[in-house]
Amino acid sequence: MQSAQPSSHFFKLSLLCLSLTLAACQKDEKQETVKTQNKIELIQQDLVPIQQGSAVSKTAFTGTIRAVQQSSIQAQVTATATNVTAEVGQQVHKGQILVHLNNQDNASRLAQAQANLASTQAQANQARLMMERKQRLLNQGFISKVEFEQSRVDYQGQMESVRAQQANVDIARKANQDGTIYSPISGVITKREVEPGQTVSAGQTLFEIVNPDRLEIQAKLPSDMQAALKIGQKIEYTIQGNSNVLTANVNRISPIADQTSRQIEFFAQPNEAITSLSIGSFVDGSLVSAQSISGQQIPLDTIQNVKDNPYVWVIRQNKIAKAPIQILNQSYSNNTAIVQGLQNSDLISRVKFNDEDIQQVVSIAKN
Repeated sequence: MQSAQPSSHFFKLSLLCLSLTLAACQKDEKQETVKTQNKIELIQQDLVPIQQGSAVSKTAFTGTIRAVQQSSIQAQVTATATNVTAEVGQQVHKGQILVHLNNQDNASRLAQAQANLASTQAQANQARLMMERKQRLLNQGFISKVEFEQSRVDYQGQMESVRAQQANVDIARKANQDGTIYSPISGVITKREVEPGQTVSAGQTLFEIVNPDRLEIQAKLPSDMQAALKIGQKIEYTIQGNSNVLTANVNRISPIADQTSRQIEFFAQPNEAITSLSIGSFVDGSLVSAQSISGQQIPLDTIQNVKDNPYVWVIRQNKIAKAPIQILNQSYSNNTAIVQGLQNSDLISRVKFNDEDIQQVVSIAKN
């Protein structure tokens, strides 16, 4: 009976060891389960490998389409319009009569000035003949030199009167001619603000004319971006309401910046034909640099906080990381960006994470 006690004690000890072993195994399985639950799983479509790429630097701007040749025609005299010969949309040529103004007073003043000029010229001719006659008498010794000098002074006085009357004629003729308005350029009437029978005032706008054959882009750029402006530089742009991408070249740059807006005005000559209907339309464009930018190419929509401290979520060594980057170039049209600051082995994540996910282990499923 005593020999059975050691066996019983050994059996109990064996059961205790087995229980401890089973408990340890269950604890390891539980820890492994926790670790498996903390692992984040992604699919290959969620990740984008980094590629080396290059792009042309572009500086965005906005502007308008304007006519190089345009004119605003004002009345020079106060008069009544008797005949208007031009309509909005009508093609006119340089020197064509646009409107007649009734200025009979100016015509009368011109006639009076011309009559006064003719009378003064006749008196000057008479004074000249008298001076020549006295010159001969002086040479023959019949009159004194003082008498001859008096005749010469009279003639000079008459000539000054002729010049004064000629000036009056020129002024009256100009006033009379201002009653007929001519087109200063060849183009198309875009605005007409006079009707037959209407009394217009001096300085009042009557017509506006533009030449649709010569159009240009007028735009401004902040002065701190002036390094992007050069004569002959290529421009890519679109006109409001038209998605076609057109090109132009910078041909004029203002030598100074605007004191109020601190912007530099520039002009560009389009390379493609533009219809006159585009005059006044807004333009969205970019100044295209001649130098290309090289770096790491990634999808633009994967960049977070683009305008201030940009970053991307990456998978680095199978763990989630938040990688700050520097954007060198971005293109919304093809959703690409050239950046720097990443490791070539990084995988760009299209999935957005939180800061709590940083350093979490990631598993990547094949499908």
